[in-house]
Amino acid sequence: MSTDQGTPDPGRYTPEVTDPGTAEELNRIWDDPPGLRGQLTGVQNDLVGKRLVLTGFFFLLLGGSFDSLVMRLQLAFPEQELVSPQFYNELFTNHGSVTMFLVILPIFEGFAILILPSMLGSREMPFPRLGAFSYWTFLFGGLLYYSSALFQLVPDVGWFAYVPLSGPEYSPDLAVDFWILGLGVAEVGAIAAGVEIIIGILKMRAPGMTLTRMPLFAWAFLVMAFMILFAFTPLIIGSLLLELDRGFGTQFFDPEQGGSSLLWQHLFWIFGHPEVYIQFIPAVGIVAMILPVFVRHRPVGYIWFVASLVAIGFLSFALWAHHMFAVGLPPLVLSFFAAASMAISIPAGVQIFSWLATIWAGRPVWKTPFLFVVGFLIIFVIGGITGVMVASVPFDLQAHDTYFVVGHLHYVLIGGVAFPIFAGVYYWFPKFSGKLLDERLGKWNFWLLFIGVNVAFFPMHQVGLMGMPRRVYTYEAGQGWDIYNLISTIGVLIIVPGIGVFVWNVFRTIRRGEQADANPWGADSLEWALPSPPKQHSWTEPPIVRSRHPLWDQTELDRGEPQLMHFVRGLGQWPLKWRAAVVVGTADGRPVEVFRVSNPSIWPLIAAGGVVLIFLSELVKLRWGAAVGAVIIIAAVIAWNWPQPAPMTADEEDEFEREYGVPVNAHGSVIVARSGTLLAILFVAVAFSALLLSYFYLRLENPQWPAAGVSNPPLGQAVVAAALVAVSAVGVPFAHRQIAQGDMRGFRGGLYAALLLAAGGVAVQVVDLVQLDVGWTAHAYGSIFYTLAGFVIVVASAALIMLLMVIYWASRGTYTYRRHAPLANVARFWVAMAVIWLLGFGTLYLGPVLT
Repeated sequence: MSTDQGTPDPGRYTPEVTDPGTAEELNRIWDDPPGLRGQLTGVQNDLVGKRLVLTGFFFLLLGGSFDSLVMRLQLAFPEQELVSPQFYNELFTNHGSVTMFLVILPIFEGFAILILPSMLGSREMPFPRLGAFSYWTFLFGGLLYYSSALFQLVPDVGWFAYVPLSGPEYSPDLAVDFWILGLGVAEVGAIAAGVEIIIGILKMRAPGMTLTRMPLFAWAFLVMAFMILFAFTPLIIGSLLLELDRGFGTQFFDPEQGGSSLLWQHLFWIFGHPEVYIQFIPAVGIVAMILPVFVRHRPVGYIWFVASLVAIGFLSFALWAHHMFAVGLPPLVLSFFAAASMAISIPAGVQIFSWLATIWAGRPVWKTPFLFVVGFLIIFVIGGITGVMVASVPFDLQAHDTYFVVGHLHYVLIGGVAFPIFAGVYYWFPKFSGKLLDERLGKWNFWLLFIGVNVAFFPMHQVGLMGMPRRVYTYEAGQGWDIYNLISTIGVLIIVPGIGVFVWNVFRTIRRGEQADANPWGADSLEWALPSPPKQHSWTEPPIVRSRHPLWDQTELDRGEPQLMHFVRGLGQWPLKWRAAVVVGTADGRPVEVFRVSNPSIWPLIAAGGVVLIFLSELVKLRWGAAVGAVIIIAAVIAWNWPQPAPMTADEEDEFEREYGVPVNAHGSVIVARSGTLLAILFVAVAFSALLLSYFYLRLENPQWPAAGVSNPPLGQAVVAAALVAVSAVGVPFAHRQIAQGDMRGFRGGLYAALLLAAGGVAVQVVDLVQLDVGWTAHAYGSIFYTLAGFVIVVASAALIMLLMVIYWASRGTYTYRRHAPLANVARFWVAMAVIWLLGFGTLYLGPVLT
């Protein structure tokens, strides 16, 4: 059978047969501890992934189903008083916020962490403890947000929290603080999981799985994870500025004091519109895996499909003002964003036509996962068409605040996201539970949802065109809206039992479902070569991939180049005393390192507790608690990364490399750690860029800068501080070079010099900031000045703490000419810190002078 064309043979692959004793020993090593200890310290990808999915679905039942049902019952007839206007505002705020922050993205990240190691031929995700941390922060953030109901302080300003409605003047109580701080904790978890997913896809794949052989699922989740870093970070900065306005009296969003209400909209929609595609792209990845399996044909246009995913990722950040057509932006700006909004339909169209061509060339098998895929295609295309309509500025000005937009949004999100999620659950449930969901109940589930969604949301387009505004809790009779609202309510009443059927199907299957074999669908990707459910370590021997569809095109997964075969078989037998995983080259998929994956730990839970303590302290205005939370985080992260004795000597590592041709780092990965550091630097850089954007936006909004009565900041001490920090940036790289050459004296000298110079620079700058006459609560100039300065100093403080730990470990003889990866990573972060320092304080001190 050709590997490039024709109908594949689902029965071509023969499952591997491995030594039961070896597999059992590896299973023991990779398993989390039993009982409560394992629940608190567990880091396995299957545990973390399932928790994310289940917790996200729990929040869906709370904030998605219940809220929407009550709102539709209120709007079923005109002039009803089922709920009060205040309660209705709380319902639609909660509905949007929970769906956007606590349901869809956590479920998709759970899919990724659960499925990717098996699909990519790896044993685990690269940072298991970071994955556990992402779950705990997501859970704590969701609980903190929902605790607002206990105090009758439920947010009521919409999921977008526009200022000034969300500011201290119009929302003086703590309701909005629950929104900002609770969801802020969850956003930290989303970013942490994004880092985990990026490195897992780029670096932890089966030997031979090049970038052009990666499953489309992996491509989609890679794009999603990068988008999370670039989208959620500005939202965190915007939320920080809003909380500073509310809790500390700054003036970022008060136009009378130099602020701008539109600044919040820009920061929010830089997140908000890409967020729609952050949710859509992983759904595309799920569909791209399922559809070829059930039409028995390879996907048409693989390369074009990958290009379309990347294009959507880039274009989604070029159209945030799509949501701001009605705020008074200049016509030229509106034209640019309108063009970008229409252009993004081109790569989306490439995906749709790829799927249609694949279906046309194949032979569909109408199982439940495929039904949901077809339902997705129908509903999302309708939502996409209406999306192109609202991309037109004249049309959007008429439809912007009407129910037309509500209908469009739900067609995109339910058709483009919810249906693929259901398809994915039905598709992968047998793999990770060992049981097949009932087909008859699955079809009932599909048809109830498909009919209910169209009945509920299609009439909203018509009633919107008739002028019904969104976000209203009632309406007068006699305007022609009555029948459409009643039909929409009937649709929701159909959707609810559809979800109920799904829940019953899951519970019924867990109790007495049909047993599933390894590959019940005849699928093509690697996870279906494993038992159902997979072993704790997934792969005893890493598979060797020679095709995009290995189970369709390869009869065996352990055949390849002799050296590669020798390596994978050796790894299947050794080592059996620690968690060993393989790192491959990003592009070519060749093994480049074997490293030790971290063990279960309580520290991710403690670090997440420190994060939520910081946010909780601000909520209750006991700000000393934030300092305690920061100390907890620092201590937990240090303990989390504390060097452990390597289970092999350097000579044993050299022996493995001579035998199998791949370096071993039993003390921890050099390559994965470097990738993590680079992504941490990227996160800091994006946050810094969002603050710079805020600075220059406010600068352009104010004809007088600094504010009246405020003099330009003097340059003297700032120049001295910048010089000290700049010179310190030479010290850590110098120390890195010296230890690589075996010069321990030069190594320690470089570290101490960098520490003293940078500490001196920070001290000089702090003294200067204290002496300035810039009030941070009187005008937006002072607010952004001290916030940007504070951010830079926090980054410098983090670098100093890292360096102190490196000096401590160096004094204990931890580092040698061979093992010093943490120093290399600190050197990278140190240089980034110096660049941020120069740009940040250069902007603050030279900006007023140059303009």
